[in-house]
Amino acid sequence: MFLALDENGYGPILGPLVATGIAGSSDLRKNWPGDISDSKKLFSSATKLAKIEKIALSIFMISNSRMPKNIFELFEPVTDNKSCKPDGCLCWNTLPDIPFCAKKSEIESYAEYLESFLKKNSISITSITSMALCVKEFNNLCRKNFKKDYINYLLFEKIMNRYKNCGNMLTIMAGKIGGRKTYTEFLKYGFVDWKIIKKNEYPEISTYLLSNNNSLMTINFIKDLESKSFLGVLSGIYGKYVRELLMTGINKSLCTETFISGYRDKNTKEFIRKLQLKMPAFIDCIIRIK
Repeated sequence: MFLALDENGYGPILGPLVATGIAGSSDLRKNWPGDISDSKKLFSSATKLAKIEKIALSIFMISNSRMPKNIFELFEPVTDNKSCKPDGCLCWNTLPDIPFCAKKSEIESYAEYLESFLKKNSISITSITSMALCVKEFNNLCRKNFKKDYINYLLFEKIMNRYKNCGNMLTIMAGKIGGRKTYTEFLKYGFVDWKIIKKNEYPEISTYLLSNNNSLMTINFIKDLESKSFLGVLSGIYGKYVRELLMTGINKSLCTETFISGYRDKNTKEFIRKLQLKMPAFIDCIIRIK
């Protein structure tokens, strides 16, 4: 079994951090459809969210044999705050209906095309897990002196834990976190009962072999994952879609005149300045400490 993990929203100064894992029977390193590429490149195109939505919902359809019933089937909110419920807080209560931009007929047609490609290459997508860490919980972890790269890793770990005892040889491909080279200490905290062997720690890839009873895992942290793993590029696209849906909901909650991306652009910085002056109660749910 193969599991690809990617993050979306590591760099922004506001909005959630999303981690997505897509599990499949095998993977491809090259020769995938030309319209599937790095989520950042897709989102910079003229079609923007509509194209990402078409691909992301197609992935869901292939994995679940149907369209999602609602937006909360696409991801899991990650928060320890009991007041942060999907139907009652800033992050979750103004999310758009889906499909948001793309037509249902286009999504269904693309799902057929993508499924045909997967079958041709003997790949079956077995499951999708996407987790969105809200800003308030992100800030709470920062206050506990957790570094941002470790917070990102913790989301990856939550997903990896769902597959670690599958009993077969599991190969994990995860995007490098903030360019980090070493992950041994991270793994020791999360896999205390596992034997961890460091295979290599290079700028391009860091590889570890983990074993516990009859379970084996190879975990690879790979630079530019979305250009080297088909499951990885699908994870990036899916996670980008989830984050943009969440940012759309936040923009709607705050009645922004211009869409705020959350990245370090002029509109975002000006929005933060106004927010700090006029709506201080929302700051800890929107602006990250780090």
